[in-house]
Amino acid sequence: MIYLDYAATTPIDPSVLNVWVRTEQEQFANANSSHILGQRAWTFLQTQLSQMAELLHVQKDNLILCSSATEANNTILKGLALKYPHKKHIITSMIEHASLIGAVSALEAQGYDVDFVETTNDGLFDLNHLKSLLREDTLLVSLIAVNSETGILQPLDAIASLCRNAKIFFHSDVTQAMGKVPIDLNTLDFASCSAHKIYGPKGIGLLYRREDLSFIPLLHGGHSLSPYRSSTPQTALIAAFVRALELSMIHQKERFDKISKLKTYLIDKLNAMPRVRINSNAYSLPHIVNISILKTRPDKGIDYFSSYDICLSSKSACCGQDEYSASVYAITKDMERAQSSYRISLSHLTTLDELDALVEAIERMPYED
Repeated sequence: MIYLDYAATTPIDPSVLNVWVRTEQEQFANANSSHILGQRAWTFLQTQLSQMAELLHVQKDNLILCSSATEANNTILKGLALKYPHKKHIITSMIEHASLIGAVSALEAQGYDVDFVETTNDGLFDLNHLKSLLREDTLLVSLIAVNSETGILQPLDAIASLCRNAKIFFHSDVTQAMGKVPIDLNTLDFASCSAHKIYGPKGIGLLYRREDLSFIPLLHGGHSLSPYRSSTPQTALIAAFVRALELSMIHQKERFDKISKLKTYLIDKLNAMPRVRINSNAYSLPHIVNISILKTRPDKGIDYFSSYDICLSSKSACCGQDEYSASVYAITKDMERAQSSYRISLSHLTTLDELDALVEAIERMPYED
């Protein structure tokens, strides 16, 4: 089996799994309990949070552990809306993760005005357009760090500076960037990510908030690690998340360099194929290669690749089954390419033999009417 869908999720690293299992066995008590085992679990968690904060170069109180980036995205948008009900304007983009678009749509249905930042021909957010959209009643600017379909890395520092000067909150979903490239969370007001994108477990995510900012929590009742998210602390998942984050930081450059070489190898092969168009560009991280295979339909194409034991995707796994990729169309302005796009996501675990097998499968791919 050839797995090339690492942007959707990653296999849990063996050492991360070991941490999860060991913690479940040794720190199984509810960290909210007042007995000795509960207090040991609480102390253990505080150590884990301190380590996570050190890895991310932030304060421990800035970290809100939750179930996923989806929860984090919903929490910050809806939590700020509850805290600042007089601000009825949100700025985002059409290339956000589905969980962010879904949360924005829910607020729009409640009467919020929503504006979408345009992108340049390179797929970067148009900062002049963003500046023109800012209003006195703007609640939040929420723009993704790395698009999950094209891999394009956005200029977060420049966006953050613009928002800071306008005294408007800036949130970014940094899920596809975390662990792959350096991210300075201190430049952001809010950020969200998930562990399962960095070889950690599913079911654990992170919401970062700048220490002087607050919002209304969506979950109430019960003591927990943060006043912004009530729940029994997920001790083992948090410990596993910390280990996954640690490994991603330790091996970040090594993995980046290896994946860059894999991408170059793959692109050289694909550029020789007349039916293939490369949609990712110079601003894309090497981890994601988006291509269009002309005269194919992705709904059938994914099944075709599966018949070769190759797993990839046509879009983000959370985007549903739209007829075209909005992210690809935003870059190419070509509907045919947007309707025939595939996402190949690479890892330090990917091999050249796997890429050769993919190329061979593409060469044999039948035409669709």
